[in-house]
Amino acid sequence: MLDIQGGTTAEGIHLGAMAGTLDLVQRGMTGLETRDDALWLSPAPLPQLSKFGVRIRFRGHGDVDLGIRAQRLRNAVPHSHHPAVRLVLGGHTHLIAPGTVRWLDLPAGGRPERRHRNGRQG
Repeated sequence: MLDIQGGTTAEGIHLGAMAGTLDLVQRGMTGLETRDDALWLSPAPLPQLSKFGVRIRFRGHGDVDLGIRAQRLRNAVPHSHHPAVRLVLGGHTHLIAPGTVRWLDLPAGGRPERRHRNGRQG
């Protein structure tokens, strides 16, 4: 096999490709977007994966935990002096106060239509 990277990927690992794959899986599973000062989620759980979790940093909060299992979404916001995390799921806005854990039911019927930044649905 030819090394086209000039020796930078001797083990066959490319950090950029790994990060892109992780980003695709995380955002694809959670439908995560950050806009309007909120976390917008449109999860697409896979039946083959009984549970899935990800930690993100958002608006000065430490690791905000998002977990999907059994058609429910777990949200855990660490203790802080920051305002509550606004989370939009299935068209409904939820405020998750620092230091709390909330379970929300996933919207029935799959992903709702997403509203693009220009206001159109797609």
